[in-house]
Amino acid sequence: MKRKYWTDEEMEQLKQLYPTTLGEELAKKFNCSIKSVYNQAVKLGLKKDMAFVSEIARQRSLVLNHGGRKYQFKKGHTPYNKGLKQMQYMSSDSIERTKATRFKTGNVSLNYRPVGSERVNKDGYLEVKVADPNKWELKHRYVWKKENGPISKGSNIQFKDGNRQNVSLDNLYIISRKEQINRNSIVRYPNEVRTAIKRISKINKLIKQ
Repeated sequence: MKRKYWTDEEMEQLKQLYPTTLGEELAKKFNCSIKSVYNQAVKLGLKKDMAFVSEIARQRSLVLNHGGRKYQFKKGHTPYNKGLKQMQYMSSDSIERTKATRFKTGNVSLNYRPVGSERVNKDGYLEVKVADPNKWELKHRYVWKKENGPISKGSNIQFKDGNRQNVSLDNLYIISRKEQINRNSIVRYPNEVRTAIKRISKINKLIKQ
């Protein structure tokens, strides 16, 4: 493939697309090699969006013939050195070589998150780190307890506007799980409405079959 000469317009498009677009897709769009795309990205100081990179890696890991799968431990696998002391499965020279890369006393991991850090869990709730080494708590519960004290057993904290990340105190309210179930189930409807809902549900199941 001939050397690619980038126009000003193409470079502007690359700046917009590069962070969240695969290299092969960009190569097709600009009719050049992937290497040319990466070289131009380096010249322009462009980087991939980390959330995009993580999502692509997650999707690729789900592919059945993914290269890394053959190296994964199978369910029920028992490590060969389980229950053994280091000297029982490593030579003296090997043990000595490991000393250079061992964690030292007081060493802080690169992915360490300090107390007070926040993250979003897989269900979309905010979590806050409340203690080391790795104790996290749902932030809406943390905010509620800080102001109102312990949450009684059998109760949940809910969001008035339905936004799981709006943890301001005036958006939170406490509700018993029993009441919550009643609100979210057909129990709250009159008998004739409940009967109609059940019949519709049966019809939908038959249609799907």
